[in-house]
Amino acid sequence: MRWVVRGIAAILGLIVLIAAIGAGYVYYRFSSSQPQTEGRIEVAGISADVQIVRDRHGVPHIFGATDEDIYFGIGYAHAQDRFFQMDMMRRYVHGELAALLGHLNPGTAYADARSRNRGYHLVAQAAVANAGPEARRAMQAYANGVNARLAEGRHAPEYLLLQTTPEPWELEDSAAVVVYMADSLAAGEYAEIVNRELAELLTPEQYAEFLPGYPDWAPIMLQAEDFPPIEEPAPPTTESQPEFDDGSNAWVLSGEHTASGAPLLANDPHLALGAPGIWYFARLHLPQGAVVGATIAGSPLVVLGRNQVSAWGFTNTGFDVIDMQPHAPGSLTTRERSEVIAVRGGDDITLTFRDTEDGPVLDPDYFDLGIFGEQDVVLVSTALSAENRVADVSLALMQSQTWDEFVEAGRGFTAPMQNMHYAHVDGTIGYTTPGLLPIRDEDGNWTGYVPYDDLPRVQNPASGRVASGNNRVTPDNYPYDTPGTYAAYRAERIEQRLNETGAHTPDSFHDIQMDRVSAQITRILPALRQAEPQTVQGNQALQLVADWDGDMDPLRAEPLIYSLWYRDIAEAIYGDELGDQFERHLSNRRVFTENVLVGADADWCDDVTTDTAETCAAQLGAALDAAMARGVDRYGPDIANWTWGEAHQAVFDHPVFTGSGLPLLDDWFTVRQPVGGDGSTVNVAVYSVRAGTFDVFHGPSLRAVYDLADLDASRYMHAPGQSGHPWSDHYRDLAPLWAAGESFEMPTDWTPETAPENSRILTLTPAD
Repeated sequence: MRWVVRGIAAILGLIVLIAAIGAGYVYYRFSSSQPQTEGRIEVAGISADVQIVRDRHGVPHIFGATDEDIYFGIGYAHAQDRFFQMDMMRRYVHGELAALLGHLNPGTAYADARSRNRGYHLVAQAAVANAGPEARRAMQAYANGVNARLAEGRHAPEYLLLQTTPEPWELEDSAAVVVYMADSLAAGEYAEIVNRELAELLTPEQYAEFLPGYPDWAPIMLQAEDFPPIEEPAPPTTESQPEFDDGSNAWVLSGEHTASGAPLLANDPHLALGAPGIWYFARLHLPQGAVVGATIAGSPLVVLGRNQVSAWGFTNTGFDVIDMQPHAPGSLTTRERSEVIAVRGGDDITLTFRDTEDGPVLDPDYFDLGIFGEQDVVLVSTALSAENRVADVSLALMQSQTWDEFVEAGRGFTAPMQNMHYAHVDGTIGYTTPGLLPIRDEDGNWTGYVPYDDLPRVQNPASGRVASGNNRVTPDNYPYDTPGTYAAYRAERIEQRLNETGAHTPDSFHDIQMDRVSAQITRILPALRQAEPQTVQGNQALQLVADWDGDMDPLRAEPLIYSLWYRDIAEAIYGDELGDQFERHLSNRRVFTENVLVGADADWCDDVTTDTAETCAAQLGAALDAAMARGVDRYGPDIANWTWGEAHQAVFDHPVFTGSGLPLLDDWFTVRQPVGGDGSTVNVAVYSVRAGTFDVFHGPSLRAVYDLADLDASRYMHAPGQSGHPWSDHYRDLAPLWAAGESFEMPTDWTPETAPENSRILTLTPAD
């Protein structure tokens, strides 16, 4: 027995030793894959020393002798901090996710087939072919920098876990990053399917009420006074349902409205949250002048930011630039295209797709096309244009020195179409939107595009402001139709806050960015206060909400009460009309809900499945009772001590390991941060009303306030951090600062010799 016990002990000891060695190896590999941020490294491909100076937030400030050396430097830094993110974006566009992850997730082959069917990889190839000499040199230098870092080995920890190594970076991969953004921001594809389904479920009258037009009370971004009068206004906007939570904010004021007398510009683009985030702050200290702001890992240029004389910020236009056009079977002239999808750990998949002159024919095996029956469906999208000169445009925008140069820089851009807000140190402010805006005939067919010089644009508007919360862009006297999907409530609140003073400062702009008061809630509170709950918990909740001001404060109970309630309000209003399709079409439907509760559409409160004529007050009361019963089960009986932040957290998820079922990896790679707000607040925090949780998946991807009186005093923040390495100090360090509304400056008045305290300097030196 003694020998048996000793044998078991020896085996256990061996297991522990092997586990310890394995853990030590993993620790070593993970630690060694963190980027070198100090010292000197010899690299091939630069003409002289390149210095990457990282400040205390991990932001690289790139110094070099030539433009190409600096683009090499930012490529090297991106590869150090974010290469796995870059790899995932290019693979999504090229349809090559399954080649990396197919053995773990069979769904990646499905995603690849969708990307190949759309032809995204062909768009990326065309974008490179369209690039001019200067843009191509920048892209090549960037790729050289990326590949110089990859050649050193010690790859990102994801590659260790996946037991593979990354492939080199190519010019088409940088173009793919732009296609990735266009795919994320182009509007119209899914909405068209949903609207067709709703048209079959509802009567025409119900459909018109359920998908209301843009409300009369909501702000329009550009004013009629800034456009010449026309004899015949454009026809009414054919689609302007205000159902767009996933948007962005930007506003610019002229000096007549600021304390300094110089323009101020604010921008907080709202995008899907991820770990790492989409943006990577950097300063490119180019010979002709520094450019500072947000880059996208995979591309060498500053997308959102400022140079030495101007600043710019973007929001999504919401214009409908995608159509699904059905055709009778056999009526199309097509050409076939064969695609082979490599699947790691499985057999390759060979697919044949069909293309038309207008766009690809969607394969019903990979797209939800049941509403179209047996018809062939062609995807017509500006994001698929082979004419995109995005590399030249992005470079020219970054280098522009005047308003006219900024406007001209956009010529040749196709997608994603953005509201571009602009401010200059000479006092000029403006708005422009480059891209392809389709012109449609009465049957919805595309007949061309709005000429570039006729696109919505204004310099120095009479009001001295341009403010966007993804609201409707053009006034009635704009001569072209601009169908789309627009938001209403954030813009309303932004306008309210801008009107509070005539002497705005960077602090007041930042305060507006962090505003959590929902204009939607304040508009429907009178109806909510009339609810008739029948339970103790319902009445307790109603008392709290009755005294509330609509502030979605993470430390208060009322936002959680309201958000639980809102889902049940939706079911009470239109669950009976939609029946078993309710869950599929459940969404916030904010303007529709307001029209029912405080407008002219109160008949929706009646349950059509009963003989009783229910009132809105009774339905609201029953919905509140049901919501509070569910809330008590989840958050406990002490309703007054619930907090919104307890339930409502920003989730920065990793594309592979979040939700992987491996708790350790999930904790390493996923960042969670309690936040306030919701999809209707300026400080937006979007959750899915269908999901059953309040996890925030879409929010301010960055915040910036540009002070044209002192551009070095401009302020920035993004989350969760600069690094994509989960063991880096800069992987999640910015998330709590972002949630708290803090920010930092990225001044350009120092060199590597005078770098701020706690900076880390890495010098890339030319190899012999």
